Amino acid sequence: MPTFKPELLESLNTGIFRAIGVPADGAAWMGTVLVRANLRGHDSHGMIRVPQYVASWKKGEADPTAVPEVVQDGPATAIVDGKRGFGQIVARRGMIVAMEKAAAAGIAGVGVHNCNHIGRLADYTEMALERDMLACMFVNASGAGQRMAPWGGSAPRLSTNPLAFACPAGEGTPISFDVATTMVAEGKVRVKRNRKEPLPPGWVIDANGNPTTDANAIYGSPQGSILPVGAHKGYSLALMIDVLGGILSRAGYSRPNPGPVMNGIFMVVVDIARFVPAATFKAEVDALTRYVKSSPPVPGGKGVLTPGEPEALTEAERRRTGIFVEDETWGQIVKAAEELKVPVPAA
Repeated sequence: MPTFKPELLESLNTGIFRAIGVPADGAAWMGTVLVRANLRGHDSHGMIRVPQYVASWKKGEADPTAVPEVVQDGPATAIVDGKRGFGQIVARRGMIVAMEKAAAAGIAGVGVHNCNHIGRLADYTEMALERDMLACMFVNASGAGQRMAPWGGSAPRLSTNPLAFACPAGEGTPISFDVATTMVAEGKVRVKRNRKEPLPPGWVIDANGNPTTDANAIYGSPQGSILPVGAHKGYSLALMIDVLGGILSRAGYSRPNPGPVMNGIFMVVVDIARFVPAATFKAEVDALTRYVKSSPPVPGGKGVLTPGEPEALTEAERRRTGIFVEDETWGQIVKAAEELKVPVPAA
């Protein structure tokens, strides 16, 4: 598998997105966050998505020049219409609106619809850290992209419905997590498929409800399912997220024939200083994480990490060694770039 410097991949991504009409600032942002996903160990939301986004543009599902618009406004609330724009651009705009309202009102809730795939949720919740705010996000697929079988069922009815949370720390690493409510994000199954690797047992069932390690099971017809994480608990969280990210945001909820896959988003941002001085909050987050990490490691283990630390360690390592991209994914990216007449760098 070829290995690349992150700056080279960012440049390639930016060139591809500029070639399909994304304005310079948006193209650079998309290029950056996709590579950031690889750097932080989440290859499922990184370079593997570039061909997907180009395909969305070709099919007319994504408008590269769309300008998100606030269509419903209140002192601490808003709904943003993404106008079918690329998700990274729309979600960033939604978080900016939420932070502005939280700064004014102390807490804000913002819904977003008509938004293409947004990638890693942590890219947006972590935006709040710079302003001493904390953020939560709840995301569905507007009723489409159904990959999860509800607990007790054998056919998919819900998307992977992820959620994220980020809050600042003082001396320590900020707490930041971004997780699907399925056993694994769909993109991680996609990575396994592209690498021609079997899935770990317990991730997926086939269309008959039987366990399988074949990644192709969830892409066939009839379609298999990714199982909910934590059994009934993940299923319950996914239903909650369909309500928040789908119904409340006006994006749409899981139903028959829902239309194209679009992300529906509900985000909550809190100005920490409205509840406790930011310095006190961060000192207490540090104290909390120190105590949690004081738990002795399990036999043979390396000790406790807090959410966000594995990503920070992985990023440091991959900045030294480079980002590897599996041959199947790299071939798809090269094909897209050549069609768009974008120069392709050597590994």
